[in-house]
Amino acid sequence: MIRRVSFIRRRPGMTPDEFHAHWMGRHAEIVRDLPGLKGLRFNRVQRAIPEGVDWDGVGETWFDTLADADRAFTSEPHKTLLAEDRVKFIGQSQSCYFEEQPGALPPDEASWR
Repeated sequence: MIRRVSFIRRRPGMTPDEFHAHWMGRHAEIVRDLPGLKGLRFNRVQRAIPEGVDWDGVGETWFDTLADADRAFTSEPHKTLLAEDRVKFIGQSQSCYFEEQPGALPPDEASWR
């Protein structure tokens, strides 16, 4: 599984609530329609380290392969819709792709109490 993880900062002059409403509303509608999308998660940042990086959100999209992810973000009309929408609410973003590796699962709730 390939995940694209994007760190996102809101556009200057936009409140956090305005940013999250747009990101998790209209933008999420566009992203959900990406071809080959296997999963999606939008996360509000509560605190960032080091202080001052000021990310407002972390978005994750999941695809079977890197080629599937590339196709999804370059296919029309998705490429144009995303580009037009991003300028409405994103001030800055950085993304990376990684291949998910097996790891330790968190303990179930009963085992760590």
